[in-house]
Amino acid sequence: MVAELRFPRRAECSVRKEELPRDGVSNGQSWVFNLRRGIWQDPRLREAVAILFNFEWSNDTLFFGKYQRINSFWENSWLQAEGPPAPEEVALLEPLVGEGLLPPGILTDAPYSQPVSDAGKLLDRKSLLKASKLLDEAGWLVDDKGIRRNAKGVALRLEILDDNPTFEKILAPFVENLRAVGIDAGVNQIDSAQYEVRTRNPDYDFDFTSTFFVFDYFPDSGLRQWIGSAEADVSVRNLAGLKDPAVDRLINVIVAAQSRDEVTTAVHALDRVLRADRFRVPMWHKPEVWVAYYDMYEHPAVLPPYATGELSWWWVNAEKAAALKASGALRQ
Repeated sequence: MVAELRFPRRAECSVRKEELPRDGVSNGQSWVFNLRRGIWQDPRLREAVAILFNFEWSNDTLFFGKYQRINSFWENSWLQAEGPPAPEEVALLEPLVGEGLLPPGILTDAPYSQPVSDAGKLLDRKSLLKASKLLDEAGWLVDDKGIRRNAKGVALRLEILDDNPTFEKILAPFVENLRAVGIDAGVNQIDSAQYEVRTRNPDYDFDFTSTFFVFDYFPDSGLRQWIGSAEADVSVRNLAGLKDPAVDRLINVIVAAQSRDEVTTAVHALDRVLRADRFRVPMWHKPEVWVAYYDMYEHPAVLPPYATGELSWWWVNAEKAAALKASGALRQ
């Protein structure tokens, strides 16, 4: 992490560090629920789990406060939905509401965003109470041993499947919060070969695991592989198994769009629907590039979008280079 770089050349001020703004859609890093399992079809249950991931605490405690939360599927771009929908978006969403495919609030409300927790406490009391209320409403009540069970006496269990040891420090506190409300949660760390088998067709043998949503500025029919119903049980990209007719209809609108404005409007509408589905727990991103370089390179004050351009439009300041060589920071 550039903010914490410590080495001799840095201490001697021979190396500079910068955070350069980065345009571009974030990588959409998220955990997703396996919607093929009936238990995770209940949005109240999914929302309760999502609430208990305290991003703010994780960011401050584990990441030096350097990340931002992902909300949109097109985060950090003009395609992310913001505020109440524009009239053009309403025109696309209204028929879907009329058919009962979407809740009426989507026509007037800002897009769903992840709750903000108290960064000073791992277990935020407000989050605990809200998640507990949702679980109660969904019929998962706490028994005399502190475990959530449904009317049939089945315990509420959540296995977080993972093959990346670096996530342990993030998942352990998350699991602690889940257990605090009575969810029998745990992390199953497996090797990559097992992971491939359990997260692909035909098994899809998981409750909750991590993935990426790699969407671009000009989305097309490829969206059907990521979030379309027809390929939900065969695609390696639609890991959640999302099957939403409203999503399918909006993908068709995007594919048929004839202009950038039409694409933008349709993507804004789709972003609202996807976020309302609450089938993922988005992680984090950084809208900057962290760089460290010898203090002889220079770059334009305003960089072009989408690239830092270190191999294209940066240059060497000859006087600074000579000074670094004279000081011994650079070899002759």
